[in-house]
Amino acid sequence: MIVKEVINRWRIVDAMSEHTYILGDSRSMEEIPDESVNLVVTSPPYWNLKDYGGGGDEIGRGDSSYQEYLEGLFAVFRECTRVLTPDGKIAINIMPIFLTGKATKFNRRVTKTVLSDLERFFEGLGNMFFLSLYIWDKRKIGRFSSWGSYPYPPNMLSTYPYEWIIVFSKEGKRKPVEKSVKESSELTHEEWTTWVCNSIWEMPPASAKREGHPAPFPEELPRRIIKIHTFVGDTVLDPFSGSGTTSKVAKELGRNSIAYEINKEYFETFKKKVEWNQKGLNESHKYELIDRKGKNGVGHLNEHPGLNV
Repeated sequence: MIVKEVINRWRIVDAMSEHTYILGDSRSMEEIPDESVNLVVTSPPYWNLKDYGGGGDEIGRGDSSYQEYLEGLFAVFRECTRVLTPDGKIAINIMPIFLTGKATKFNRRVTKTVLSDLERFFEGLGNMFFLSLYIWDKRKIGRFSSWGSYPYPPNMLSTYPYEWIIVFSKEGKRKPVEKSVKESSELTHEEWTTWVCNSIWEMPPASAKREGHPAPFPEELPRRIIKIHTFVGDTVLDPFSGSGTTSKVAKELGRNSIAYEINKEYFETFKKKVEWNQKGLNESHKYELIDRKGKNGVGHLNEHPGLNV
């Protein structure tokens, strides 16, 4: 198992793939050793837009400034970089953010791409570089409106019916994989032409009501990123797991997964998605729960009625 030995863990042994759920803040990932994760796929919380729960300590909460939001993201992605293998990738789904007049010195709406801030951060680490960019085209999904001074000049506001998936890579070379693993990870010609040769992706969104999460991302998004950037048997990390979409897809594709989530309420949704401990379905998979919120930082499952494993 790629995760260090810790006290009080639950697991199924003799697994083909391994899936770990860590109930805790991903700004610190002491459970994961250096250079042990091949890919990070995540959609960070929006700043000052959605209520994700988490007891008021979550990144992007309504009373935080944009700079505090960035500092929280940077703390997470600094840890992601530490645990990433050489030539590993970090894929981040993000969209432009609006700063309201009260949050700016200009007393009017200001747009932050977040992308440029992330690019400066990763390049400043010295061992990461901007590899590629995909655009999630959402124009066919629904209507988008932004008024500003409409219908008169000069300050009509543009809309952003798209999101980005930005991919950063760590320097170095990964260890060679066996020929059988390489062949089993091969993309089809259609996947290559649709996903890689065309960097503008059209994907239907996930339903917040059905997923039980305020901002879930569609399964197709991590599916494409995981297939493009990992081999079968690799390990995928999502530091903002939410409802567990990344882990579900990783399992379906024969990859291992690690999920961090600060809000324990999403664990039940996560269990259903990955078919946690369902007889007849999971004989070839290993599952592990690490709960940091117990006494002395050690998980005690019986103290959390919502964490029934």
